[in-house]
Amino acid sequence: MRSVRVLVHLNNLALGGAQLNAVDIARTLRDRGHQPVLFAQGVDGPAPLVDLAAEHGLDLVVAGDPATPHAVIRARLTRLADEHGSQLVHAWEVRAARNAYFGPGRQGRLPVVTTFYGIRMLRGMPRHQPLVLGLGALLPDGRAFGHRDLRLIEPPVNTDSDAPGAVSGDAFRAEVGASPDQLLLCIVTRLVSGLEKDAGVSRTIAALRLLDDPNLVLAVVGGGPSEERLRAEAAAANEELGRRAVVLTGQRPDPRPAYQAADLVLGMGGSALRGLAFAKPVIVHGASGYTAVHEPGPLVEPHASRCMYGHGDHPADAKALAAQIRTLADSPTRRAELGSWGRDWVVDRFSLAHVTTAFEEIYRELLHQPPGRTAWLRDLEQMSRYEFVKPTARRLIGR
Repeated sequence: MRSVRVLVHLNNLALGGAQLNAVDIARTLRDRGHQPVLFAQGVDGPAPLVDLAAEHGLDLVVAGDPATPHAVIRARLTRLADEHGSQLVHAWEVRAARNAYFGPGRQGRLPVVTTFYGIRMLRGMPRHQPLVLGLGALLPDGRAFGHRDLRLIEPPVNTDSDAPGAVSGDAFRAEVGASPDQLLLCIVTRLVSGLEKDAGVSRTIAALRLLDDPNLVLAVVGGGPSEERLRAEAAAANEELGRRAVVLTGQRPDPRPAYQAADLVLGMGGSALRGLAFAKPVIVHGASGYTAVHEPGPLVEPHASRCMYGHGDHPADAKALAAQIRTLADSPTRRAELGSWGRDWVVDRFSLAHVTTAFEEIYRELLHQPPGRTAWLRDLEQMSRYEFVKPTARRLIGR
């Protein structure tokens, strides 16, 4: 495929799954001879994705801050598209899609493809431009919402850098106090209430308290608004168990040593997939107390179609999770079998090379036959409604 100048609008600058996916895909595109440039709205606090983009040699333009008006952000995005000579815009998530639609994509000047890797379908994205979903389970909702061009491209995993032995886990095990004969459980996640990520951490801490096994150590890698509360829960568990059973390490720009060090990975989304890529057995977290071992059988496709996420019916019960941990802890052979199977499954289905090629195909289609002004105008009424009418109505009702 000939070189493409693509403007990639990131959702934000945190180390979240969609943002990491966007950077990985942009880097792979660059290595294949394309010319991506990244754009994101500024934040008040840390912006770890800035450093990550720089490490990969990617150009990233940051504009404004969270309070900067949308019109200013869109003007800067449009100017960047002109400076870069962008041929299309790849928007990640809802806000980026709106910025692209009202910015460089205005009047159909540039084609826009949107990627949405959320677990619940949201409105307010263009319906007559390509929308890429990461979850097969959302395709019916996308059609019901009126989207005319839906694609399924499941989130990628860099199975070259996320691989057994790619990094050492020895220093991480020593840092969290896990001896060679102990079983190290690891969760790598953002400590936020969204998707009940923090609830999964709380439930795992509760499971360790139920098990009360000195051979188990839990390391939690990540940061976020729920960190202080979870640190208090970890301290209470450690006091009750009389040892350093739960360790919160904070956010890490490169969490791979945690995956490598782990004997068992727990989590959801891209984190669960990365655990599998490191050939570790994985317990999937989800909403309302959902936990399940990812293993061959009837749960494989439901997990994949929801990007390693599930829905349960026991939000406060850690007994099921404790039983799952106990079963895997007692069987090194089973852990090895699941790790080997999981690695093969991820390589075959979620490799970064496979996903990047799928996006290249969409780019080729858009450049060959762009949606143009007609498609843009077809979306104008509903995009204006979500962008202007509904926010105004909410403000008036609030008064």
